[in-house]
Amino acid sequence: MKKIVGFLFLTGLLTGLFAGEAENFSGHTELSYANTSGNTNSQDIAGNLKLKYPFYQNAIRFVGNVLYSTSENFETNVTSATKNRWDAEANYDYNFNETIAFNYIAGAKGDKFSSFVYQAYTGPGAVWTAVKNDTNNLKFQGNVLWAWDDYREPYEVDSNDTLHSYAAYQVSLDYVLQLSKSAKFMQYLMYRSEFQETSNYFMKSKTAVEAKMSDLFSLGVSYTVDYTNDKEPTVRSYTDSVFLASLIADF
Repeated sequence: MKKIVGFLFLTGLLTGLFAGEAENFSGHTELSYANTSGNTNSQDIAGNLKLKYPFYQNAIRFVGNVLYSTSENFETNVTSATKNRWDAEANYDYNFNETIAFNYIAGAKGDKFSSFVYQAYTGPGAVWTAVKNDTNNLKFQGNVLWAWDDYREPYEVDSNDTLHSYAAYQVSLDYVLQLSKSAKFMQYLMYRSEFQETSNYFMKSKTAVEAKMSDLFSLGVSYTVDYTNDKEPTVRSYTDSVFLASLIADF
């Protein structure tokens, strides 16, 4: 698993290093924070990195996210972690034209407070740019995957083994609405499921609004929902959600 994680983040790093001087290279970083108080004092800290390097008819895309949350009980004054997760995806696109592209994806996810030590997946697919103009940008992506889920002990699958490998698929929607010259709305939706055991599925939604302060920096707010249907009975909830305010840099 460490090799998979290392490969994904190395892809992102190398994309930045080799493409940093390229005219079309673009990067996006977010540092997010939230603080709530009351019967429970909690803090959420998150980071996001996106890189894109188009060259000729090709493009390499990388996205990585980390989230860490702590909660302090008002009565006991005990502080403990409540969220500790990361995910990363690397994509290769070959653009046949402005509308259709061949895609290959490799992704992984880890979540200390889920049923899984890690999840990993890879496979071919396609990207369809349905709308692209000055105001709207709407893309759909679909992939056929080979996936691995490493369940936490003592949750056993596949002949008492905690590692479950299977054929799966993933579909996603990525929409950007330019509200004004300095503000935009974004919506990302993802659904991934096993072909054979359809109760093993995962969903993610991120809704965000960003407003530019300068050519480099923006401020944003986002609401992310992460849903896991096939969970271990001891896991607290199917749905994990977080609302964050972010400082954003685009380069």
